[in-house]
Amino acid sequence: MLISYNWLKKYVNLPDSISAAEVAEKLKASTVEVEGIEVQGKNLENIVVGKIITCEKHPNADKLKLCKADVGNEQLQIICGGSNVKDGMLVALAKVGAKVKWHGEGELIELKPTAIRGIESAGMICASTEIGLGGMFPLRDEKEILDLSFIVGKAKQPHGLGSTNKGFVAPHLASHKDKFVGRPLAEALGLDDSILEIDNKSLSNRPDLWGHYGIAREVAVLFNKKLKEFKTGKIKPSKEINLKVEVEDTKLCPRYMAVAVSGVSVEPSPQWLQKALLAVGQRSINNIVDITNYIMLDMGQPMHAFDASKITNSTIVVRKAKDGEEFVTLDGLKRNLDSSMLMIGDKDKNLAIAGIKGGLDSGITDGTKTIIFESANFEAASIRKTSAKLGLRTDSSARFEKSLDPNLAALALERAVELIVECCPQAKVVSKVVDEAKFNLQQGPLAISLDFFHKKIGVKLAKKEIIKILEHLGFEIKTSGDEFKVKIPTWRATKDISIPEDLVEEVVRIYGYEKIAPQLPEFFIDPPEENKLRQLERQCKNILVNSLAYTEVYNYSFVSGAQIAKMTDNPDRYLQLDNPLSKEKPYLRRCLLLNLLENLENNQAGRDRLNLFEIGKVFRGENPGLRVESNKDSLLPGQDTWLTAVCLEKKNNAPFWQAREVVDILAKTVLPGLEVSKSDAGGIGRHPTRSVSLAVGEKIVGSVYELHPQVIENFGLDGRVAVVKINLSMVVDLPAAGEKYSALVEFPIVERDLAISVKKNINHGDIMAALSAVNPLLQSVELFDVYEGKGVGDNYKSMAYHFVYQNRERTLVTEEVDKVHNEIIKILREKFGAEVR
Repeated sequence: MLISYNWLKKYVNLPDSISAAEVAEKLKASTVEVEGIEVQGKNLENIVVGKIITCEKHPNADKLKLCKADVGNEQLQIICGGSNVKDGMLVALAKVGAKVKWHGEGELIELKPTAIRGIESAGMICASTEIGLGGMFPLRDEKEILDLSFIVGKAKQPHGLGSTNKGFVAPHLASHKDKFVGRPLAEALGLDDSILEIDNKSLSNRPDLWGHYGIAREVAVLFNKKLKEFKTGKIKPSKEINLKVEVEDTKLCPRYMAVAVSGVSVEPSPQWLQKALLAVGQRSINNIVDITNYIMLDMGQPMHAFDASKITNSTIVVRKAKDGEEFVTLDGLKRNLDSSMLMIGDKDKNLAIAGIKGGLDSGITDGTKTIIFESANFEAASIRKTSAKLGLRTDSSARFEKSLDPNLAALALERAVELIVECCPQAKVVSKVVDEAKFNLQQGPLAISLDFFHKKIGVKLAKKEIIKILEHLGFEIKTSGDEFKVKIPTWRATKDISIPEDLVEEVVRIYGYEKIAPQLPEFFIDPPEENKLRQLERQCKNILVNSLAYTEVYNYSFVSGAQIAKMTDNPDRYLQLDNPLSKEKPYLRRCLLLNLLENLENNQAGRDRLNLFEIGKVFRGENPGLRVESNKDSLLPGQDTWLTAVCLEKKNNAPFWQAREVVDILAKTVLPGLEVSKSDAGGIGRHPTRSVSLAVGEKIVGSVYELHPQVIENFGLDGRVAVVKINLSMVVDLPAAGEKYSALVEFPIVERDLAISVKKNINHGDIMAALSAVNPLLQSVELFDVYEGKGVGDNYKSMAYHFVYQNRERTLVTEEVDKVHNEIIKILREKFGAEVR
């Protein structure tokens, strides 16, 4: 958004000692981002008003002319190719040393003395585009030079400012044209303004700043100057036209005002109006359109003007469009509408897209004699959505989508009537002022204390200073001791100021952030609370990856009905999401295994061995979990963290022992006290015999098992699969069993291996229980191999054990070890029917 410094000074009496750059710095530090300052005429150095004395044909070129020009203190010979150059013409003449754009394109080029077709030329007679004034003086012909004869002067009826060239008119008298010859062009055209370029994104939360008056209010506060009141005269209604407005949706249009004015004459705008608009990048069109644009840029309130003759029965209807309806906007483009879009129309047709753009058939033309001014307020979200759907963003929609103050509509309408009467003295109001209003602003008051300001700002500001800042910004304040009740001004009450913290921000930004010394808050340097579960997770991951060559995977917490069916499980046991990310996976996982098996299925091709693991939460509705903050009587489902590992080796017929290795390593390193417990043949998807539980003390915390053959077939896996499951949430809270100090024994151990043949229904756990108290010399028993097949009976299996013997007080002799070992063999034969192999 562009802001004119001279325009600002209409509302704030800033002395000449305060520059536009200073204003920009203050605004950047407190209010908005100023991206740059453009000084009008800054590139017009060494460019003056010249007068053509003679204009003759170039002797060596058909399309060039040899001109002699008066520049005040000297006469210069200039070669010119302008199509309209002639004797007596006032022109923009660039002297040697001036910088211009050749044919209005490319970078600026410094002029130097040159010879063109053998004749010296001491400068350049310029087109408007060559000196950066193409926006102010549009070209009618690409070879046309800027004719200042009709621009410097003739304020009331300027030549050349009709429908073909609505350009800028400088405020000088025709009878004194010659006195400007030789003067700098910037001075002659009154280009003495500085234009502040403000970043629109920094205005998103401040609808009051989308006009010059709103920015002026901020500048007045920042420089402690008085803001001039925005005064408008009341409109005197008439009954010549029975103007009516019907608003069908007051939520989308909380206020709609309109008034009819007759006796207008569509013509170029006054010089001051053209200059004001051109300064901020707006092209002058005609007095009616320029007035609506000026008010939008001045107050931030968009307006629109309709040709009254094109509105049936002088009745305006604010309604929603119909699905599939088409509408042609002022730019001549056809727009496809839907029923969410708000339209302005009459009983028969649409006239405009509310708050965005007018229609082609209702616009102002040269023949318009009676107009209807619209000044309205529209719901921000509706405008934003319509603008996005249509791909049509205008200056008007950019303001409405920020939630404008509905009270601006009345001021804007009154100002528009004042300006049209100024531009067309014969114009008069011919209807009543229609005001369909249904809005309610939340102006508070907000209760806030002096102590609240001090705590939030970190500086103890005087009570008087806080009141002064807020009142200067337009807030109304009532105090009771150190308590404030603050009423929000209407221009800040549209989703801008709503909580006490907003008032703190208002005070501190005006007071100055730079005045607050940076200071770290006081805090105790206490170590963070130890997260034992997270540490255990990391330790397990390191062991599995670095020591056991497992690959970690991360899966979503969702499973599908197909996965549950493959596991031969019941989907009713699973929690189902009301709004799943994927319709294919609407259930929350009860275990990590289902997705891990899917990983095996997708990655088994071309691999003989796959070892995968995952650590993550599972969700079980039957187990109570955390309390819901909003309802203390409600509990979330249990969300324990589990470790699950799977191993698939295509040629391995006993993957169970590979899984057992995972448990043994974890028990020796990060999970002391974890040990194999009794046989566990239960559980969905488990092999009926190849399954054991894991326990810490008396608490069952997991299991190791092989998958049921049916599940392996359902998932299409090429080999037997073993699974390790450990509930880390349970393990981390249990005391580790068996962690006791014992001194190293200095006497050697004796090791013996023994292979036995037993029936398949004999469990390793029962054997271990029977041997646990055989003799104190037996230090440990380890099962290291299980074999079924050739050399072993059909209903038998071979189990190989490793025995360690030791006496902590002396060295063992062979006879002692043989005695205990034979006793073990006897127990195995008598209790389990074992045969030594």
